[in-house]
Amino acid sequence: MSILFWSALSLGFLGSFHCVGMCGPIALALPTPNKGNGSLLLGRFLYNLGRIITYSLLGFIAGLIGNTISFIGLQNNLSIVIGILIIIFVLFSHDSLGKFFNARLVKFSLIIKRQFRKLFKRHSYSSLFLIGLTNGFLPCGFVYLAIAGAIVTAKPLNAALYMALFGAGTFPFMFILSFTGSFISNNARTWVNRLSPIIAISLALLLIQRGTSQQLEQHKNCGLEKIEMMPLQKCK
Repeated sequence: MSILFWSALSLGFLGSFHCVGMCGPIALALPTPNKGNGSLLLGRFLYNLGRIITYSLLGFIAGLIGNTISFIGLQNNLSIVIGILIIIFVLFSHDSLGKFFNARLVKFSLIIKRQFRKLFKRHSYSSLFLIGLTNGFLPCGFVYLAIAGAIVTAKPLNAALYMALFGAGTFPFMFILSFTGSFISNNARTWVNRLSPIIAISLALLLIQRGTSQQLEQHKNCGLEKIEMMPLQKCK
């Protein structure tokens, strides 16, 4: 597994700590269709499975976009550009542009939460699965970082796998949280929040390095092809 896919697991695991404030209350309030630990276990599993499927779908769409860009020969440039955009957004996220996007995302999250209210009234396994599917669309900076990583894979199935791995990284903590009914300490959340810009810039640098190395490899191969096509000359 390449380092790019390992980054998906890492993003998911760290993101699960970061997103407790948004997803934690949802996980704690999940209904249980029937009494017993078996029903509780299955319901929580279906909820998390729904989230991962949504992430995979978003990855597949991102892969289609990346594949289109790759088809016109700009895949390497895309990796570099996305890396640069991530750095710019991190550096200027508190400016007016960041506030503009955050305001729109808050409105979008309110629309999703209205759908949650309808689904929470239905105590069934299907509703738990649908809650998970819907949860996957909640605005989240770590999800957007993962989508950025998925785009540069340039293949729909690879991008879907990338996002599935991201979802798998979130699974352990979110699954345990839904059972324990407790949150991580404020100090731990603060620590992860402070690390978030570093994590984002690390992924950005990985994407830039990946795009640059692929460009160098491409130029190297082109140079070798030109040499092979040259007629043999006698050494003087």
